[in-house]
Amino acid sequence: MHEKLSDASYIEISKKISPQQPSSTVTNSPGLKANSLSFFEVLGESVANIAPTATPAITIPVVFALAGNGTWISYIIATVACVLLAKQVNVFSRRYATSGSIYTYVTDGLGSRVGFMSGASILFAYITTAVAVLAGFAIYAHTLLAYINISLPYPVLIAIGTITAWLMAQKGVELSTKTMMTMEFLSVSIISILGIVLLFSHHFSINPNNVAFTNISFSHVASGLGLAFFSFVGFEGAASMGKEAKEPLKNIPRAIISSPLAVGIFFVIMSLIMMMGFSGTGHSLGESMSPLGFLATRNHVSFLGYCITIGAVISFWSSTVGVITAGSRIMMKMSSENYLPKKFSFVNEKKKTPTFAIGVSGAIIGFLGVGFALMTTIENTYEWFGTIAVWGFLIAYLLITISAPVFLYKSAELKIHNVILSLITAVLLMIPIVRSVYPQPEGPVKFFPYIFGAWLLIAFLFHEFKDLQLAKKAAVTDQ
Repeated sequence: MHEKLSDASYIEISKKISPQQPSSTVTNSPGLKANSLSFFEVLGESVANIAPTATPAITIPVVFALAGNGTWISYIIATVACVLLAKQVNVFSRRYATSGSIYTYVTDGLGSRVGFMSGASILFAYITTAVAVLAGFAIYAHTLLAYINISLPYPVLIAIGTITAWLMAQKGVELSTKTMMTMEFLSVSIISILGIVLLFSHHFSINPNNVAFTNISFSHVASGLGLAFFSFVGFEGAASMGKEAKEPLKNIPRAIISSPLAVGIFFVIMSLIMMMGFSGTGHSLGESMSPLGFLATRNHVSFLGYCITIGAVISFWSSTVGVITAGSRIMMKMSSENYLPKKFSFVNEKKKTPTFAIGVSGAIIGFLGVGFALMTTIENTYEWFGTIAVWGFLIAYLLITISAPVFLYKSAELKIHNVILSLITAVLLMIPIVRSVYPQPEGPVKFFPYIFGAWLLIAFLFHEFKDLQLAKKAAVTDQ
């Protein structure tokens, strides 16, 4: 089990390990390749999880359908919230390195029971996010193949995406993070070029109706905020690289804070440009399945549309690799604390990857992705899993926001500004949580809070059962 530290121990640790004096102290994660990832590669894990190419390609239109002209405001609020949240995560990542990420952080602040709930929540979020982005991968891969007159069913494309993502995650974290970061950089660059073309064709004058506070309501902005958050989820993925990062107490916090800030600025600008691009075309941004391709064709740069389609396919695929990688490290940590079978701690000696954890993650994700693609439309698969994934992230993020000031209090470092920042972050996170249940949404989405609640209940009961087993085993050993 996770070792509990007394208040005195926390004070002693905080004196020895501070943000100004980074340490290479690493918690339990045997077998992974230590000190192997540069800042660029650590950043690649967070950026791949976010998949910034995917947001203008498919998420911004969905947010626009909910928030309308307030789309850019939804993204500003989400950016601010995620940057503040990154500061809460960095309360821990600056002090020690771990492969357990949020699971370990919440455990250290709020105890084993709540920590396990946060771990279950983030694993739920990673798995459902992977299914959603695989649906996005299938949508854009289908479009890409159509250019060369090839048509494959969506379930087959999801299966291909799952298998190849699993293979990449198994290959080794250095190769996967370098590949993901490079591909995302190229894709974002191409989208940025399209944005500049759109600005040029509109004489660098964004339509005032799209940026002024007209036809905007807080209700609509709040409605779009949940999916705006979905554009950022997984930015904390770098925290699971604690064992593998070089200078983890320096590079991991930098990656965690810079990734949501940089992509947030990109999302706000692109939402404004895309709203401008669709204005007066007779087409609705909120109904477009290929908004960037449409804008590229309309502005006589069709070749950029083809490039963006390729970039979107790679981005969705990279995100799958990223969440499998991060999730497998958390499974390893849970295994080392006897909450999951020891097999989840197995690390391939040559590749230094948690083979079994990655394999189980890939199997679950592939089963859900292919299964739902067979039962419903690919669009529903993306929207449903993307929407329910937000619940897993928001609850885990809310718990880390509560845990950070508690941890600082235990280590005698709590300051008033820590409490204020934590409260502001919690309020911003509560907006999409409340909006997801009130007013009650229509369709299958209204059942999602109950599905997620059932998952947390199962996780709670599982934790209590395992704790009881461990206590009995300890009692027998003592005898």
